[in-house]
Amino acid sequence: MVRRRRLASPVLPAPAHAAPLDDDDLLLEILLRLPPQPSSLLRASLVCKRWRCLVSDPGFLRRFRAHHRKPPLLGFISLEGYGPRYCFTPTLEARPARPLTASPPLASP
Repeated sequence: MVRRRRLASPVLPAPAHAAPLDDDDLLLEILLRLPPQPSSLLRASLVCKRWRCLVSDPGFLRRFRAHHRKPPLLGFISLEGYGPRYCFTPTLEARPARPLTASPPLASP
């Protein structure tokens, strides 16, 4: 029976620099520049526990509000026609939850 020697796996050197998202200060600056839409911070907080802690910090929220100054106008309600008929007009673009993909046309027999 012939025994084969297993080759030792090469040891990879440690990276010289930490990954950019491992630095909390840099990550806070990136998160600070998220758009001021109502869902931006919520979506960021769902990424992981670390991001949730950063985004929910009162100091970060204060800086976020100061950076974006005034909150966006979500829309307005106006009277439509005659009578008590109200119409909501959104001012922000509605984005679909999933990207819409066009289905390929069916081949005719």
